Amino acid sequence: MKIDLVDDEPILRELYKTVIESSGFDVDCFADAEDYMAYANSDEYTPPNIALITDVCMPGKSGYELIDEIRKSNPKQKVVVLTGTPHSDSNHETKACFYLQKPVSTKKLITVIELLSACTRAGNTDLASECKTKSDLDVFGINDWKCPLQSNP
Repeated sequence: MKIDLVDDEPILRELYKTVIESSGFDVDCFADAEDYMAYANSDEYTPPNIALITDVCMPGKSGYELIDEIRKSNPKQKVVVLTGTPHSDSNHETKACFYLQKPVSTKKLITVIELLSACTRAGNTDLASECKTKSDLDVFGINDWKCPLQSNP
């Protein structure tokens, strides 16, 4: 079960990678959206079957722009948004499975990944009621969240 992690902060990227791997998941890390898009456009690309976890505020393209690009070729890609500034970019049309405010506790991150893994194993069954309780939707000012796997074509 694979996760792709995009974060421009090396310390957080390494911390999250270590915690995710110690929980039994494979993770590939990328420093920014451009780095990830280069990988996504390569012959080596394998979409993560659990989720793409991305920071929002990064040099170059934002995490929201990255999500938009990835969703062009993979509209059902599960995504987790991480940011320390949830209101700095109010592009919430890019629906994510989870919105998490940094700093994210490692326990919460693993709980979210385990929910996404359960979703994958269940064939992307709608687990929205559980997902809503783990996401930081109120901090992001999102009141009308719906599971993007159920609401996208």
